[in-house]
Amino acid sequence: MHSATRERVLRMVEAQHAPISIGALVAATGLHENTVRGHLERLHADGYVRREREPRTDPGRPAWLWRATHADRDSVYAGLATALATMVARAADPVGDAEEAGRAWGAEIARDTAEPTEPAAGIGPADAQTGRAAVITVMREHGFDPDDTGDVVLLRRCPLIEAATRTPEIVCAVHQGMIDGILSSHDAPGGSELLPFTSPGVCTLRLPSAS
Repeated sequence: MHSATRERVLRMVEAQHAPISIGALVAATGLHENTVRGHLERLHADGYVRREREPRTDPGRPAWLWRATHADRDSVYAGLATALATMVARAADPVGDAEEAGRAWGAEIARDTAEPTEPAAGIGPADAQTGRAAVITVMREHGFDPDDTGDVVLLRRCPLIEAATRTPEIVCAVHQGMIDGILSSHDAPGGSELLPFTSPGVCTLRLPSAS
């Protein structure tokens, strides 16, 4: 039986599709580095996680990376996102380029997942309510564990926390663009706002009102 804190660390590792560093877990959970390390060592001893050395070419002992034992393969999405974020960060307008790429991605997602629906009474298929629902569905399918409180949507997991802690301005800009691309595809009003790490391990998403 895990403590609530150890369970939280495990769930964050399980949410990742690529190995995660202690530094990324510290940023995601808000826990002290020694606390995170202690929980990981206990989870490792109990067989819930495994560790591997971080690939590196510069001098020094490489750090440990951690993954859940049930993860049987890397996510191409996660690895590619980290590599692309590093490249985009060198651009003249990295945040703008990242958002533009995210909008194109969001529009593609909306197009691929669009299904003909019977609109509810008084609600057109292309409005804020439909756009909001579409965004929440996509965030759930991509591993963000969204919690719609009514006022805001709390994203309790990030499937790219490793990349987000290395280049947060790029990764978060891509996700902001993705959200805007989905909303735009549903003709929903703009004005969404993604606020990274508003509390340990949680990002806050403000979506256009459906009223």
